[in-house]
Amino acid sequence: MKIIFILILSLLILEGCDIFETRDPKPPNNPRSNYKTPVEPKDVINNLKNSFSDKNANDYKMNFSSGSPLVSRNFNFVPSGNVLSIFPNEWNVDTEFQYFNNLITRTSQDLPIILSFSNESYDIRADSAIYTAEYFLSVPDPNSGSKIYDGNLRFMMKTDINNAWVIYYWEDIAKSGSMSWSELKIEFYL
Repeated sequence: MKIIFILILSLLILEGCDIFETRDPKPPNNPRSNYKTPVEPKDVINNLKNSFSDKNANDYKMNFSSGSPLVSRNFNFVPSGNVLSIFPNEWNVDTEFQYFNNLITRTSQDLPIILSFSNESYDIRADSAIYTAEYFLSVPDPNSGSKIYDGNLRFMMKTDINNAWVIYYWEDIAKSGSMSWSELKIEFYL
């Protein structure tokens, strides 16, 4: 009799625990990604824009040369002349990642960061390319609505050992009267 009572009590307890009910799935913790393998230089530019719209730091970092053994050149950034004297001397792919990660974590996830390019030019060779463009970057700011950065840039790209294109050199050129991308990097570097 005790065994039957214990079995019935156990079944009632299990029935009341919702242990057998299905739950709604949790959303994934992974950031959104529209990254595509860059088989041509234009793919790098699209991936760069997508990393801003997706707010994905890992996708952003994959656009830049990490050096050996994948690419024969390390990433090099030349800041705009208006901030050259205050810009950190050792700027590499890791500091580039740090600035971008700080940027996306410090801006509202609900508000977009807008990056666009105009007057684009590609000079493509067998395993290298030079890309020049004017850039426009709008970053949400809780105090002023948004901050605008615009100027000109020059990217030098190369293929890695997997024939994927990456940026190994970036020169930022400020426009008179405008904030440059270099200023954005300084603002979000620390």
